[in-house]
Amino acid sequence: MVSRSSSTGLLAVFAGLVAASAAAQAPAAPAPLRLSFADAVSMAAGKTPVVELATLRTTEADARVRQARAALLPSLSGSGAWLNRSFNSRSIGISFPGVPELIGPFNNYDARLNAVQTLFDWSSVARVRAAGAQADGSRAERGVTVEGSVLTTALAYVRAVRTQSVVAARQADSVIATELVGLAEAQRAAGVSPAIDVTRARAQLATAEGLLLVARNQLDRGRIDVARALGLDAATPLAFTDSLAPSLGAADVPVRRDSAVTAALANRPELR
Repeated sequence: MVSRSSSTGLLAVFAGLVAASAAAQAPAAPAPLRLSFADAVSMAAGKTPVVELATLRTTEADARVRQARAALLPSLSGSGAWLNRSFNSRSIGISFPGVPELIGPFNNYDARLNAVQTLFDWSSVARVRAAGAQADGSRAERGVTVEGSVLTTALAYVRAVRTQSVVAARQADSVIATELVGLAEAQRAAGVSPAIDVTRARAQLATAEGLLLVARNQLDRGRIDVARALGLDAATPLAFTDSLAPSLGAADVPVRRDSAVTAALANRPELR
């Protein structure tokens, strides 16, 4: 008879084998997408769903311009026909001496080529101009959409990188708090510190671990915000390669007020 301890041991071994097999069959976690600030801005400017939709609208507006201009272009059409028939002269009341009444059958071919050119049509000209204005507006809207997408992505990236720095700081705080707990326990064991110091150190460690957990949750949320801004799956793992350095997001823009206003008036898409 098998003892209870032997049965428990066999069950433990079997459970371990099943767990190892499941772990071996589990798919490997995908490698995180390494993303720099420049890469994020570049993707936001051309590959996000809102930008692609704006691009399609611009393409549609350009196609409408060509459609409206087609009314002013020359048109060429052709037609052809073939007919095999018989002709009875008496059916139309005509009779000629020496000519048979029934003529045929014979082949009748008809080919025609038509060319049409509109010399002047003010309504078509007005429609072309209106379509062109709509196309210009669509391109301006696309520029605004690109700018908004880039701004949203840049802010999300900066927030995520900032949270990443906070996580690193909270991890350092947790390490220090852990060392302080060990030091307080050693001093208490040596009789040179009261028990309240150990309690205080443990409370500080619990606070540091709680702040670390909050920071990690905020970092996960920041990664999700960046993924959503780029039109990626929210579960896509991201690894930010840039840090909060002074050079992050640096741009060559005018410093003086008048120069900045002039550049804005020249470059803002909604003002063109």
